[in-house]
Amino acid sequence: MASEDLLFYRDRILERIEKLRSFLNDHQPVMAELMTVGTVTRHEERLKEVNPIEVSTISDASVDEIIRVIQDFCIDDIDVLSRNSTKVTTKYPGLIIVPEGAEQLSGIICDINDAKSDFASAMKRVNSEKHIRFKEVHRKLPGLVTAHSTRKILFVEEQLKKVTFAWRLNRNQVKTNASDLIAMLDKRRLVAVKSPVTTDLTVVANIDRAKALLERKVLRDGEGYRLCRTNTFPVPIAHLFTYRPEGKERGSSKYAETDYKVVKASLPIFGVGQKPTIKRLQDWVPAQDEALSNGRR
Repeated sequence: MASEDLLFYRDRILERIEKLRSFLNDHQPVMAELMTVGTVTRHEERLKEVNPIEVSTISDASVDEIIRVIQDFCIDDIDVLSRNSTKVTTKYPGLIIVPEGAEQLSGIICDINDAKSDFASAMKRVNSEKHIRFKEVHRKLPGLVTAHSTRKILFVEEQLKKVTFAWRLNRNQVKTNASDLIAMLDKRRLVAVKSPVTTDLTVVANIDRAKALLERKVLRDGEGYRLCRTNTFPVPIAHLFTYRPEGKERGSSKYAETDYKVVKASLPIFGVGQKPTIKRLQDWVPAQDEALSNGRR
C-alpha cells in the first residue's frame, strides 16, 4: 500500500465527521459536556514523571467545539510537535446527548469508526517495518497524531442514567507472590542506579521502601499481589449506568434497574434521550508516598 493512499483514507474520516456536524446542527444537543486533558512533554514522558494534570471543562459546548476535538488529530505547530509527547496525547472526555435520532446517529458514528479502522489498516500496509512505516506516514502526513486519529467514538444505545468520569492507571492484572515481585524490584533497582536519566535517588529509595513492605507483609492462604504502576500516566475512563431495557434479565448485575460498565473516555461519548446525571473528571493529583489518591487501588 503506497503512502499516497493515506490522504484518501484520512480525508474519508474528515468527510464522515462533517456528516456528524450536520446531524448535530439538526439535532441540537440537550447536554454537551466537553473536558480537555492536556498532553505531557517529551521530557516528562522520558522520565516517566507524572505531575498534576489539570482538566478544563466546557458546559453547553457548541457543535463546532465538539467537532473540533474529534478532528484534532493533526498538529501544524512545529514547536508543539517538538515539545509534547506523541504517545501521551491530548484526550477529550465528554458526554453529548441529543434528544432524538438514535438510529441515524448510531449509523454516522459507525461510519466514522469504520473509516478510522480503514485508515489504521492503510498505515500498517505502508511498510512492515515499524520505524520505516513511522517515517513514511509522517512524511506524507506531517503532524499526524496517530493514536488520536484511530480512536473510536462510543455511541451508547441504552438510555443513560448516570455517567461518572474518573482516572485509571494501567495495571498489571497478573496475580503474583512476594518473592517474584522482590526479584522484579531488584532488577528495576539495578537499572535505575545505572540509568543516566536517574537524576536523584528518589526512585531507588521508593524501590527499597517497596521491597521492605513486601518482606514484612504476611499473606494468608489464597492471597496474592497485583502490581499497580504509579509511574505511568493516568487515562480518563467513564463509569456508565444505563437503564435496563424492559424484559431483559438482570443476570449478575448488582443493580436492580441499571446495567453498569466501564469504558475508555479519550473522546466524547454520545447518547440519545434524557439528560443523565454526570460527575465530571477532576484534576489528577499523583499519590503521595504510600497513600493512594483519586480512589486508585
